[in-house]
Amino acid sequence: MIISGEIKNIDEWYIKAGPKNRKTQWAVNHSALEFAKLVLDISFENDIKQNILDKISANQKIILAIPEQISKLDDYIGGQRNHDLALFTRNESEKIAVCFEAKVNEDLGVKLSRQWEEGYKKNSNIHNRIKTIIDCLWQNSRIENYNELKYQLLTGLFGTIKFAEKLEIKKCVFCIYQIQIDEKTKVTKTEKEIQKLVDCFNVNDKVENNKLFGPFKTISNIEFYISYLKREKIED
Repeated sequence: MIISGEIKNIDEWYIKAGPKNRKTQWAVNHSALEFAKLVLDISFENDIKQNILDKISANQKIILAIPEQISKLDDYIGGQRNHDLALFTRNESEKIAVCFEAKVNEDLGVKLSRQWEEGYKKNSNIHNRIKTIIDCLWQNSRIENYNELKYQLLTGLFGTIKFAEKLEIKKCVFCIYQIQIDEKTKVTKTEKEIQKLVDCFNVNDKVENNKLFGPFKTISNIEFYISYLKREKIED
């Protein structure tokens, strides 16, 4: 697997693709560092093939991995989404885009209802952005149906779709990648929030490790999936 910027070790990742706030985010037991170590591990590529790609399309090859990929959500100010990692994969007949949101104990942020309130501020484009996201995912104008969802999960999923659109790819996966540090890691809390998202697609299934939900279709006929992977940190 080739990582953009020819990154081959953790020091190169820090220099070429480290988080914006390196002092606080690039630390032991924080997702930026722990996820980078997992991606660089020799087992990562086969893990993704087995638990995501092979469930969608056989013999996919990961062509490129891009840390800190930015997806443009819309043309409004502030309309972008940073992905911890994005993958471009293909076989002889089709391509797949995969974007990752890595978590240890970091919070998933505010609910959609709270973000909607922010949209009442002067010159805000949040209402238009939220309407676009909901219409894309559910072809539905009833924003209140999704008030309890975490806004960060919605923009992560929508950003994944926009990344696929940019590359003219018809299939994509948004993967929430939970890194378990110890028994105190907030795994259950994260899983509950993912469950709320999955439930909105009328899926009668429980969120568990290695689960892949979908396919679902956007208004523009892009096929998308939601993946949940839980992995233990790599000890130094």
